[in-house]
Amino acid sequence: MLSICIPTYNCNVKDLVAELSRQCAEAKVDFEIIVLEDGSDEDYAKKNSCIEKIHGAQHIVNVQNHGRSHTRNRLADIAKGEKLIFIDCDSAIPDPQYINRYIENSSTDVVCGGTTYTELQYSPEISLRYTFGTKVEKSTAKKRNQSPYSAFTTNNMMVSKKVFEKIRFCEALKKYGHEDSLFGFELQENKIPIIHIDNPVIHTGIESNDKFLAKTRAGIENLVEMKHIDGISPLFFNHIRLYRHYSKLKKMHLLWTIRLTYKIFGKTIEKHLLNSKSPKLMLFNLYKLGYLCKIEKSR
Repeated sequence: MLSICIPTYNCNVKDLVAELSRQCAEAKVDFEIIVLEDGSDEDYAKKNSCIEKIHGAQHIVNVQNHGRSHTRNRLADIAKGEKLIFIDCDSAIPDPQYINRYIENSSTDVVCGGTTYTELQYSPEISLRYTFGTKVEKSTAKKRNQSPYSAFTTNNMMVSKKVFEKIRFCEALKKYGHEDSLFGFELQENKIPIIHIDNPVIHTGIESNDKFLAKTRAGIENLVEMKHIDGISPLFFNHIRLYRHYSKLKKMHLLWTIRLTYKIFGKTIEKHLLNSKSPKLMLFNLYKLGYLCKIEKSR
């Protein structure tokens, strides 16, 4: 049995669920689709209640928001299938063979399908998130398979339930950011193979520049807090590219240069990232490194 798990927060998933149900029925596979509302506003929960009428789908509502890790773990606990497909709620299926491609690779314990974007999605208000998505997240399976654990994401993946029962999402992470990085690290530590295939979903929930920058800062803050959570190996931080750069500069006694650059030019760089129609990712990376230095020093 195939269990499709969709953690949902303030998002209309009717079209997504309908397309997945149609493809599963066409593939003649035994399936279920579970949508779990994680503290969504009442209006969204009511709108999504109609998916109960879609073949194979069920709709569960958590009135209180428990966070991404807890919600995904609960979805896995509810699921009856031997294979779990996790799809983020702000996704669209661009290919009628999406389910069949996962079925073709069902002999592998962990499979990542990837993410894509379309040119029609671009607007100046979302230029930073769009640029990051198209230049970093949008990648071929061939390229992702060169560094399979570093390229691991949970927005579009299939995992065996037996693997998930061994490696669950860390529920100590209550805030936004890096729960998927930690899951990928645990897969690597346990020597569980990952394969990447060309089976992307379209990321439809592209945040505005200011919201994406705020989420980026929140993710960095959460990353620093993770250093103080019991059970998270110090080796995990070598898995994070941002921290590898930070650690290298620290060993070279050069962090002061980043702090000084961020102090002098941080606001200018932020203005560029918020207002440019074509923001430079090099400046985005410098901004993240500067913010990490600032947070680390304050602790």
